[in-house]
Amino acid sequence: MGRIDPLKGIDKLIQALPYLRHMPLRLVIIGGGEHSRREIEQLRKLVRDLKIQNPVTFLGLVKHEQLPHFYNAADACVVPSYYESSGLVALESLACGTPVVATDVGNHKGIIREGETGYVIKDNTPHLIADKIALLLSRPGPDTKSARLIRASVNKFGWSNIAEAVVRDCQVVLANYLSYHKVVA
Repeated sequence: MGRIDPLKGIDKLIQALPYLRHMPLRLVIIGGGEHSRREIEQLRKLVRDLKIQNPVTFLGLVKHEQLPHFYNAADACVVPSYYESSGLVALESLACGTPVVATDVGNHKGIIREGETGYVIKDNTPHLIADKIALLLSRPGPDTKSARLIRASVNKFGWSNIAEAVVRDCQVVLANYLSYHKVVA
């Protein structure tokens, strides 16, 4: 989901697929745009070189309001990035009840409950990605209870909670500022 560039580590996810040949799966890569054309072509070439064209689909850009349909349809969401600032894709996936495999970047460790809502891997080595995908896909089929628990795991990241936290932080900064200037003045 999102922009497609080398920083996202999508090549590592594609390289993980041969480790999963024994499992029936489909990889849907969503995102792109004009700025991603070169990277997408390189990824398509990698797919051809690995001879795994059938299970890989490059969907292109999708309207933001349609993303929940894709998250809900997925058995897992994989975020193999080298860098993430916040982990929004992981949050969106979990909010839809879909477990996540993600690299240890951004706030993934603060978002994903290890073994419960997904897995955080130390880096995007293809065999590590494949191992965790296999673990997720070997779980009993999705049920409403597990999806509900995954969704609930990210309630604290709702906009109202985030806004309250920002207000609290601003109040602390303001109080410290006023306290400091009273002493100095």
